[in-house]
This record gives sequence, structure tokens and C-alpha cells, in this order.
Amino acid sequence: MQNMKTMKNTPNRVQSTLLAMAMLLGLPVKAADGPPDLIKGETTGVNPKQTYNLGSTGMRGWIYLKPVTYFDGVQSRTTEVSRQILVTHVGAKSPADGVMQVNDVILGIDGKMFTDDARRSIALAIQEAEKETHKGILKLTRWRAGKTDVAQLKLCVMGTYSATAPYHCPKSKKIFAEACKALENEPLSENWTGAITGLALLAADNPDYLPKIKEFAHRMGSPTLDVSKKTMDAWENGYRNLFLTEYFLRTGDQEVMHAIRAITLATAKGQGMYGTFGHGFADRTADGKLHGSIPPYGPVNQAGLVANLAIVMGKKCGVTDAEIDLAIERGSKFFAYYVDKGTIPYGEHEPYAFHDNNGKSAMAAVYYAMQGNRPKEARFFAKMATAGYKNRECGHTGQGFSYLWGALGANIGGPAAGSAFFKQACAHLDLERRCDGSFIYDGGEQFGPGSTEDDTYYGKSSYAGLSPTASYVLTYSMALKNLCITGKDAVPANALTQQDVAAAMTSGRFDLDRLQMTPVQLVAAFSDWSPVVRGWAAEELAKRPEAKTMEPDLLKLAEGKDAHVAQGACETLGYMKSNAALPVFVRLLSHQDRWLRYKAAQAIKLVNDVAKPVLPDILLATAKTAAPLQPIDWADPIQIAQGQLAVALFDGPLAQSVKTSDPKLVHPAIRAIANNPDGMARWHLRGYFENNLSLEDVQALAPDLLAAVKTMSPADRMFSNEIRMGAFKALAKYHYQENIEAGVMFAKTQGGHGSQGRTGEILHELVGYGTAARSAIPALKELITTFNEQCKRDEFPAGELNNQRTAAVEDAIKSITAATTQPELRSIKK
Repeated sequence: MQNMKTMKNTPNRVQSTLLAMAMLLGLPVKAADGPPDLIKGETTGVNPKQTYNLGSTGMRGWIYLKPVTYFDGVQSRTTEVSRQILVTHVGAKSPADGVMQVNDVILGIDGKMFTDDARRSIALAIQEAEKETHKGILKLTRWRAGKTDVAQLKLCVMGTYSATAPYHCPKSKKIFAEACKALENEPLSENWTGAITGLALLAADNPDYLPKIKEFAHRMGSPTLDVSKKTMDAWENGYRNLFLTEYFLRTGDQEVMHAIRAITLATAKGQGMYGTFGHGFADRTADGKLHGSIPPYGPVNQAGLVANLAIVMGKKCGVTDAEIDLAIERGSKFFAYYVDKGTIPYGEHEPYAFHDNNGKSAMAAVYYAMQGNRPKEARFFAKMATAGYKNRECGHTGQGFSYLWGALGANIGGPAAGSAFFKQACAHLDLERRCDGSFIYDGGEQFGPGSTEDDTYYGKSSYAGLSPTASYVLTYSMALKNLCITGKDAVPANALTQQDVAAAMTSGRFDLDRLQMTPVQLVAAFSDWSPVVRGWAAEELAKRPEAKTMEPDLLKLAEGKDAHVAQGACETLGYMKSNAALPVFVRLLSHQDRWLRYKAAQAIKLVNDVAKPVLPDILLATAKTAAPLQPIDWADPIQIAQGQLAVALFDGPLAQSVKTSDPKLVHPAIRAIANNPDGMARWHLRGYFENNLSLEDVQALAPDLLAAVKTMSPADRMFSNEIRMGAFKALAKYHYQENIEAGVMFAKTQGGHGSQGRTGEILHELVGYGTAARSAIPALKELITTFNEQCKRDEFPAGELNNQRTAAVEDAIKSITAATTQPELRSIKK
């Protein structure tokens, strides 16, 4: 393998050379529509810094990326219309060195043109070339400076993936060995990314690595480790403890047990009331107890899943404490809500309608599997991860965690599931593998392309410092089963049957298969194991002209005994905007199946103002189905169905009809949503509060509005300030005096995220109280101090953003001081 990393060509020349060529020849520099034709000199959209690794060829190249829809992007159809690859760099001493050049355009394989996705086509061609039968010969159809010919590269022969790869597969074994060799040269940083590299080395089961791993484990798990440091957040605790616990279970080294105990207990104590985590840990409750809400903008399940996993792994190592057991119970109950509903979302949100979302289904599968007694959840998420092979290349801020966890989550379902997932992913893996045996990270926000630090083939590239080689070593190490997370001591009850695996594969491609199905087949898909498939089937059926004639049957199915079928039928009727289904939707809002409630609420949101005839019933159901914040109802911990009703009633065309409805129905519904645990559900009241509440409404709701201003939602605080602002403005509009103190409290407790703009908005309303607001001046001066102290604690950036906040307060103080009048005040007490 080659490891020379000197630069062969300068990628900055690429675009300028093409542009110069185009102008010289009088060719267009803009593609008419779709991808630019590079051989005609079209360069619109070409960015030589946003490229893809071209496997073991030694090249990086620009490939046209534009999914038809966002949905296509999530389903990995990002480069589907590409038919050309622009070479942007050639690595020294690589197979392409001396054969290919920067600005060459790859048009196809072996003299033929690409007729499909150029990126996938070259990946498959590389796989073919690396087989023994082709002796490493890869023939590329190349365009260079006006001429088309065939260029021949000599790749290393790697063999053919076996039917059970990465299990019992010589090619996988060879790739794994070379990747481990490359990993040896990577640093073991004393942080969460280093922990993953440590896990990969540990998974290799190479005795030569043990001294290095031991020394690293002793650094990461030092007896003097201070878990109270700010850097010991959910990410750090999660991955650090995952490494230390796997190391302990592998070696029995007691030297790290002190750190494992400390991290496990600190993480358990830092968990939020719903079993979630943010980047950091939960605030305390109003009465000073542990396990409050997650600041500053709510949970981040990507961090929370590994933090919860770290707690489970700590217990697996023998750490005991009541806090640990309670944390495992909370986390398990929260994420179990998503079983049979969808994949794990960003935070305390509704399920996402995909099989995986940046590896979170996979992480959930590992989380439940490590507990040893949650087969229902482990199997569901393993099956979701297996079916999520098309979602691998999509993720918020990038796909690093998808590449780390995807195969491991599928593998929880057993070798058959892991192998089925791997078969779908292996072409991408071979595209990411370089000729020196290392792997590269290509990815960006959602489904973006990649880059390296210096835009070269051998340049460094990672997701937030996470080694791509380490991620893929863990994938290939599944065959060894050396770690708990890679299959060691797997619980048989978690394994998927061959039928389960086949069903997962079919479900993964249903998004396209449904287009060829008959209406009868789509109705049959309502019984599919996958909630994602059931939703896709409903969406497709509603588009068919036959759906209208099927309406009577769908109405019966929506209230039938099979909950899955009822969900699909209800969703279809919602997409159809069925008038006849309105009474059905209303009845289903109180159904014992919480997900069917959600589908009914979602359907009402979809039909929108068509629901006017049953609006009184919807308002009644909204109030009737509200649950108290405590104790948490784990069947629907954040009352997601009501969130859909909040949108339908107060944040769309139906809101105008709500405005003229009987206040005796409207006000209880408002109170129900205003007290929903979910900040996003409450958010949908903001516009209604600001624009639709009459004086009579505010008088009746004033105590509720004041409580809304003063109190953050316990869940999903990302959107919690929206209802606070709406309620604050409604009270300010009619000059309620209690709103002055509440406004200062709002400004002080709003959190840092977005506060640079929100502070001025709050204070603008306070200034409107004129001289009546002078009583708040001392508190406003304290507010400036509070803001500055937040910066000293690194809770908010000092400088321009904080200056916006403090300047807004200072200006408000000046305006209030200079005021000579005040409006007539109202009081809630009167």
C-alpha cells in the first residue's frame, strides 16, 4: 500500500483552467439545466473543494450533486443524474499517478459512457477491478483536452466480498488488516474522538496494540479524573466511558474502575427528567432537585443516546447506585416511545419518517441490546437500522455518526442482518477506502459532498475529529466480535430471523417500489412491520385516482381492530382531505393507541379548514386528552399528538374559525396546549396570542398567559421562548401590570440561544409601559450583570452578540427613565 502524501497537482487550478478553456473556445459557462457538461466547458456549480474520494484509484473528483427533492437526498439519491466526474487531484505514487491528470473528465468505464449515477458506477467498477479475475485492472473512459480515450489503472487486488461479508470474507479481512495498519499511525487524543479510535484498536484484538491501548486507557481513566470539568459533557462522558468499559470488560484492568464509576454516576445524575441529554447535562428543577430540563435549547439525542449507553455499560461493569437504575429506566422508557412509530429524532420531537437518521436507530439498537433484557426494543431498532441502508449518507451537520453506528446497529440483529446491511453499503465503503488502506470521510450538512484539509487525495478529513478509519475498522471488526458493541456475548433474543432481514431489505426500498404497486397492494402495506412503509403507502395511495372510490373501505379500516392498518387508513384519508372522515378523525383523537391519536391529529392538520364542521369536537378533544406534566405518562411522554392539534387549531387557516368559536371551548383548548410539556407544541400558540386574542380573551386567560411568560416548557426548550413571547405581548398589549416583572424574568431566564435578538424585543414591550416600568430599573441593571456573567462562564459568546443584549437593556433603561407618561394599567387581581 502507498502512504506517500505529497501533493501531485494543485486543485485550485481546476475551475480557473476550465473557465479559461470555455472562454477561449467561446463555449457556454452555464449549464442550461441539470448537470454541467464538462467536456463543453460548462462550469456552473463546479466547486473543486467539494469533492468525493474515488476509492483506491488515487483520485478525488467533483461530481454533480443535486437530488430532485429533499426526500431523494435522504434516500441517498444525491448524484443520481451525474454522468461525468471531474478529476480534481491525483495522489503521488497512487494507481492514477502518471496516468490521470487534474481536469481530466471520467466519462465512463472501459470505453463506454456512464448511463447511471457516475459515483455509484465508478464504485462498482472499482469493486470489479479489485477482483482476482480482473487482476486489479480498471479501464476508465477519459476525456482530456478535447480527446476521448481509455486510461488503464492498476489497482491492488483485494478479492470479492463473500455472501456473508464482513463475516467469513477474505476481502473484508484484508481490508480490515490494512485499515488497522493505517490506524496505528493515528493519534490517540484524550477526548471523545480518541475514545473511538481506542475502541477500534481494541476491536482489532492485536496483542501488539495492548501496551498502547493500556497506556491510553490509564490516561483516559486516570484516578485523578475530574468529572466536574465543563469539558466532561454528554459527548465526552458517553464515548470516554464506552471505551473504558469495553476496555475493562476485555482486560479486567481495575486501574480504570474509579473513572468508570465516577463517569457513570455523574452522567446518570446529569440526565434530564425525560431520560434525555443535551450537549451537556440537565438543569436542576425549580426546587433544586436533579433531573430538570435540558438547557439551553433542549436535548440532542445524538449525544443523549451514547450518554445513556455509557450508563448501561457502567452498570455492566458492576457500578451500582439507585441513580444509575433510575437513569436507565427513564432513558429506556423515553426511547421506547419511538418503537413502532419511526426513527429517533433530533431531540424531544415526533418520530422521523425514515428508517434511520444519522445512525440513531442503530445507536438505539445497541443501547437496548446492551441491557440484555429489552429484546422488543433491540429487535425493532436493529430492524430499522438494517432497513436504513438508504439513509446512510444523510445527517445533520454531516454523516459521521451514521458511518460509525449504522452497521453496528444492524448487527445487533445478528450476522444475517449485519451482512445484509453491509452488502448494501459496501460499494460506498470501497469508494471511501484509499490506496494506502486508510478511509476518508466524505460528507457535509444533510447529504453534502466532502473535502480534505488541503484538497488533496491524501489530505486529512474527518467529522468533528472523528477518525473515518476508526469508524470503518469497527464495521469490519464485527466478524471478530471482540467488543460488546460489535457482537460479543450477543443476546440470542435480539437476533432477527431470515424473514425479518428480508422484510427489512424490502422495506428499505419501498419508497421506490410503491410507485409500481396497485392500490390493493398499497393497502396491504398498511400491515407492514415498518411504520415508515405504512406512511409511505398511505401517501402514495392518496395520490391514486382510485383512492376516492376506496373511501368507504378506508373509513372502516380506520376504525378497525388492526392498529397498523387503522393508522395507514387514517393517514391516507388525511392526505385525501376527506370530508367523510372528519367524524372518524375526531373519535380517533381519544383512541387508546397513542400513535393512532397522532395520525388522527395529523390528518386534521392536513385537511386544515375542511375540518370546520367538527371544530367544536376537536376543541373538546384537545382539552379532554390533555395530561398533567407530572407524573410523566411514558405512553406519550411529551404528548406529541396534541402538538399536531396545536398546529391545526392555532397556526393555520383553521385559526380564524377558532377565533370566532365559543370561548368556553377555545379557552380550555388553549390551556391544554399552553401546558403541554413540548416547547414546539406551545410555540404554535405564539401567533394566535399576538394576533387573535381579544381583550375579553386576555381577561379570561390572563393567569394562564402570565404563567406562560414565567415558565419554560419542561421538554424541547429549543422552541420554549416562542409561547413566552406571544403571551408576553398579549399581556403588554392590554398593559397588565404584572407583566412588567414577568418581562424582566423572561429576559433573565430566556437562555442564551437567540437572546441577542430576543432581548430587544422583550424590552421594546417594557418601554411601552412608560413610567410604570421604572420599578423594574434595578432588576434591569442586574440583568446587564447577569448577561456579562454568562459570558464569563462561557454560556454565551462575549463581544458583539452580548453587546447587542446589554445595549438593548441600557437603551430601555434610558427610555423608561425619560418617560413622562404611562398607559392605563390592568391587573390580573381585579
